[in-house]
Amino acid sequence: MSIINMQRIAVIGLESEKEKLINQLMDFGAVELTDQSAKLSDENWAATVVPDEDQETVSLLEGRINRAEQALEVIEKYGNLKNPLFKTRRKIKEDRMEEIISGEEEFAGRTDFILGLNDQISQATEKLNKLETDTVSLNPWAEYDLPLELESTRQTAVYMGVLPAAADMTALANQLEEEIGTVAFRVVSSDKDMHYTAAMMPKDCQEEVLATLKQNGFSQVSFKGFEGTVSANLKRIEGEKEELNSTIADIAAEIGANSNLKESIEEYADMLTIRLDKEKIRSKLLKTRKTFFIEGWVPARCVEDVKVILDENGCYYQFRDPQEDEDVPVLMENSSMVVPFEAITEMYSLPAYTGFDPTSIFSIFYAVFFGIMLSDAGYGILMAVACFVILKKFDLEGTMYKMIKLFFYCGISTTIWGALFGGWFGDIVTVFSGLFLGKEITIQPIWFNPLDDPMKLLIISLALGIVHLFTGMGIKAYMQIKEGKWLDAICDEGFWYLTIIGLIAWLGGGMVSPGLTGIGKWMSIIGIAGLLLTGGRHNKGIGKITGGLGNVYNITSYMSDILSYARLLALGLATGVIAQVVNTMGSLFGDTVVGAIVLVLVFIVGHTLNIAINVLGAFIHASRLQYVEFFGKFYEDGGEPFNPFRKKTKYIKIEEDK
Repeated sequence: MSIINMQRIAVIGLESEKEKLINQLMDFGAVELTDQSAKLSDENWAATVVPDEDQETVSLLEGRINRAEQALEVIEKYGNLKNPLFKTRRKIKEDRMEEIISGEEEFAGRTDFILGLNDQISQATEKLNKLETDTVSLNPWAEYDLPLELESTRQTAVYMGVLPAAADMTALANQLEEEIGTVAFRVVSSDKDMHYTAAMMPKDCQEEVLATLKQNGFSQVSFKGFEGTVSANLKRIEGEKEELNSTIADIAAEIGANSNLKESIEEYADMLTIRLDKEKIRSKLLKTRKTFFIEGWVPARCVEDVKVILDENGCYYQFRDPQEDEDVPVLMENSSMVVPFEAITEMYSLPAYTGFDPTSIFSIFYAVFFGIMLSDAGYGILMAVACFVILKKFDLEGTMYKMIKLFFYCGISTTIWGALFGGWFGDIVTVFSGLFLGKEITIQPIWFNPLDDPMKLLIISLALGIVHLFTGMGIKAYMQIKEGKWLDAICDEGFWYLTIIGLIAWLGGGMVSPGLTGIGKWMSIIGIAGLLLTGGRHNKGIGKITGGLGNVYNITSYMSDILSYARLLALGLATGVIAQVVNTMGSLFGDTVVGAIVLVLVFIVGHTLNIAINVLGAFIHASRLQYVEFFGKFYEDGGEPFNPFRKKTKYIKIEEDK
């Protein structure tokens, strides 16, 4: 439940030992190297060192990685491999990585082979697209029976072209007949946009014919490169298209037959990525002719191990604590039970390095709130079992692992709260037994049924909310005391504790004991007086008074925060009501065979939808209660995640040989 202490490291080493050191630091995977280029703006540094980078090698490796990724996309598209439900990294031994490095040319050849096949598909597809375009342009002229290359004879000229659909073809034909006479004008076809026409006339009047046609919106069409009639060309094109489609299918089948290359190309891509990271890290180094300089961050608990590596490579080094103005990376450390809830923290923002990691504290509240809002034992069992199976079957990592494990815990919480409230897929046991057994069997809640006593759940929800808010305020007070600000802890948090607890005791304590009313009254008076007198203590003049008034006015904000926890009641009731409605709808066809089938179908579909909707609602609102009500009391965000220099692979997980 803490943020790991970091140490700043500065290292000077010999250029001859640099490669070995980089490899060892990458294998160790616990040192974040920081960019040193800003030092080059200092004249003293700029006169001594230069950046250590090789952009040509970086570009080369990036190009190879890009080709490998393209090859994998091709196999994904045309291959016959089934995609798993969850993609996980495949485990390989270190000696396998050595094989990949030594056989790089062979692996590059496999990539080139797949991309070569894809290039053939691309070329064939390009030709096919051109043929499709030709088909579209020729189809309107299918009834034109003259050779397309025929544009004139010794005595005549031939025009092919289009006219707007609005043009009157009959009137145009008559005009040509009356004004010129010796013109053969034909409408080959028409659609909603155009008339496709052909005209043949003596050469001595072709200019006059063309002028008349253009007056009516005529645009000449030419089929350069085509020979023979339209029908002959369409037949030829259809044959070529069939041949190209067959070629594409054959090449795609060949790619599918070589889908087994996927794993080796993935290994090749990750090997290149490791090499690229090594090259890129050089840009964060500065060097002279014989030495190099690096700086970075190391978790304090890893300092001794790093010293061993540096000593082995003959480096001069220095460790120190972070300074106030430095941006220190954040690394959280929590127990295995709490780690899944780090996903909620990370979705919001990491805490600042000088802040507080509340994950271990809010994880309990999160699971409880989620369980109350879903509150059906049947749903909880399904969630927990499904997540358990996924965790056992798939080697999940990172955020996906955290989310599935989080839902597993939330499923357990939902099961507990569902049993307490008596929700087992709504009231399906009662509905089924009453319909088909002739006797209603009811699973009694261990505690109470919120549908029968919603006010009780509302009180519980608000009480949990108060505890949640008080915990957040307590963390704030702890942070203030840790910084030596005892007065701030008393004035900013202590008086609010007095005020809120006092108001609750004053207004509702009489239901428990008459004496609590008087105690609550004086507690709230003392608390409000303290807030009024100390709220403006950091201000000057009239600000001391207005600051105190503004501080007391914040009581409305606290009341609003507490009422926000009524959503626990709302979502909990919604789950139960919808579940019962689903069961009632399923029972409408009675105790017949058809009724049983309908009940099963409605049960499956209805409860699936109810689970999906309310799991999403519980997840969102449980998160919101942390982000707005809880974090708002103390949280300092803005931390940047610790990003150590290590082997970052996408497809494989390298295990040490034993």
